[in-house]
Amino acid sequence: MEPTFAIYVDEYGETGADLTSAQQPLYVFLGTLVPAGPPYLRLERELYRIAGELASLLGLEGGLSLHAVDLYQRKGPYRRARGGSGLEVAEAMRWFRSVLEAVSREAEAFVAVHVEKPALARLLAGEPKSSPKITGMDLRGALFALLLREVEVRLKEARGYGFVFFEASHPRDFGGFLEVLPFEALRREGKLRVLGVPGPIGKRHQMGAAADFPAYVYGRYLKAESGWEPPREEIGMWFREFLEDRLFTRDVTSEVFVFLKDPASRERLWVLP
Repeated sequence: MEPTFAIYVDEYGETGADLTSAQQPLYVFLGTLVPAGPPYLRLERELYRIAGELASLLGLEGGLSLHAVDLYQRKGPYRRARGGSGLEVAEAMRWFRSVLEAVSREAEAFVAVHVEKPALARLLAGEPKSSPKITGMDLRGALFALLLREVEVRLKEARGYGFVFFEASHPRDFGGFLEVLPFEALRREGKLRVLGVPGPIGKRHQMGAAADFPAYVYGRYLKAESGWEPPREEIGMWFREFLEDRLFTRDVTSEVFVFLKDPASRERLWVLP
């Protein structure tokens, strides 16, 4: 029987159309392939257990959502709880690791694409001034399409199919992603193993952590490896322990440039090997 996957997608380093951010020079899209059935159910139960125990520990009666940047940097509910003292650093790192461990235990693979923003800015600077202005949604849509192209390669190798889910904080996210690719037409042509259309999820859906936490770790690791920030020991350890052996990743800066400059290139994207 052909396998089916739930594919959770998240991003790291989003700054809209600003390609000059010194804090976020890289933009990463990452997808986590979780096999449907028992692996999915085990991961879902574990993430809700972790979220419940954290909420109880912090005295948050309304519960909390697992979000990598907030937990790692001890922001939001992780800072305000306990009368403002929040989690200790060591506590936060232990909980962060427990989420990564749970995701890694059940995930089949991680797929990522990234853009080096300064390099993309240099490429775009060479375009005529009359060229259309690039928006943040243009950039996100290009990365999303290129990520799905890599996901398609993995699904083809596994002889499987998948359903894609992504966090949508604004209605335009949903419409923008649906406009990027002609999903039904690609399936009719036998070029797409992603079923249906990408489904938006809210921040309270704990399974979003399946992509959020790996995307954060990979983004921070890549920044350090590229010399954009000092390496952090725990990030490097987590990357090697939980992601490296099942991560398929590519720098797609030049492809994003072509994608943004020439809409016709989107059709060539799906001439798969």
